[in-house]
Amino acid sequence: MPATEIAPANAGSHAEAATSEWDGYIATDFRFVSFPAGARVLDIGFGHGEQMQHVARAGGHAFGIEYDRTLARDGRCAGLRVCRAAAEHLPFASASFDGLICKVVIPYTNEANAVSEIARVLRPGGLAHVSYHGLGYSLRYLLADRNWKRRVYGARTIVNTWVYRSSGRRLPGFWGDTIFQSPSRLRAYYRRSGLELVGAHPSGRFAGAPVFIYHTLKRVTRSS
Repeated sequence: MPATEIAPANAGSHAEAATSEWDGYIATDFRFVSFPAGARVLDIGFGHGEQMQHVARAGGHAFGIEYDRTLARDGRCAGLRVCRAAAEHLPFASASFDGLICKVVIPYTNEANAVSEIARVLRPGGLAHVSYHGLGYSLRYLLADRNWKRRVYGARTIVNTWVYRSSGRRLPGFWGDTIFQSPSRLRAYYRRSGLELVGAHPSGRFAGAPVFIYHTLKRVTRSS
């Protein structure tokens, strides 16, 4: 199963990641870095460390994981508390963090396992700010992009997601590198993992489908 391949993770709001290509679709006012001073916060897919730096400047204690070897090495060289790891296998004890950031990482993982790991490492009451790719992300590539390679990318992402939903497996090789998420499927994962959806931020849509999905989650204690 492909592990985490990360798009560059930018700090603060998603506005800082905006480009002209996605203007109108990115929720520019969704805050990924919103934690109290003293909080221990994990950034899954820390990229170049901007979000971790925001956490530190706000008085928090930032930790990060990154699957990309170069980014993980660069983060360590920059003095960040980071390691190379996959989102599906976080190298931390259960209930280790008060908060968590995960920006468009889940599309490149085994999503069920990655969501379960988010729940596992959060303390009861801890919050996670997470964004995903919706179906509209792939449809926009498939139907509106002039580059045939990007249209193929959109098509194979949709097919790969259907395969994953029905079988729990991905297409082989690069054909299976990306899946999109759906709100209903995410809610099922949350229920199973002990996460409560406490905020669903609206974002732009393409062909009636969300391009990005923005969720704020709280770790709850499940009754026995």
